[in-house]
Amino acid sequence: MDHRCPLCRAEQKKQKFGQSLVARMNVECVHCGKLLRLNVHRMETVVVFLNFSAIVLLAILAYKIQSRELALAAVFVALAGSAALPLLERTYLRSWPRYVAAETLI
Repeated sequence: MDHRCPLCRAEQKKQKFGQSLVARMNVECVHCGKLLRLNVHRMETVVVFLNFSAIVLLAILAYKIQSRELALAAVFVALAGSAALPLLERTYLRSWPRYVAAETLI
């Protein structure tokens, strides 16, 4: 994934501690100070949605039929989902720009 600023092309991986601690849709460029918007790919949204719905479905089924195996499967699905996004970023979304310039509201 391309983490550079679309305006000054400075690398954005080294963010301020406060920006990296709190996930926000708008961040400031560490070099030029301009406002940037997080550019979320549709595939990221689909992966998160499918993972969350699979976890919820398995958890409900595990609760209803009192199955430890299904509860364990829900935990493994959660682990697989947490590994899926970094893998997606390093393969499919390799050249996707993470940030775009935020439009000014006038």
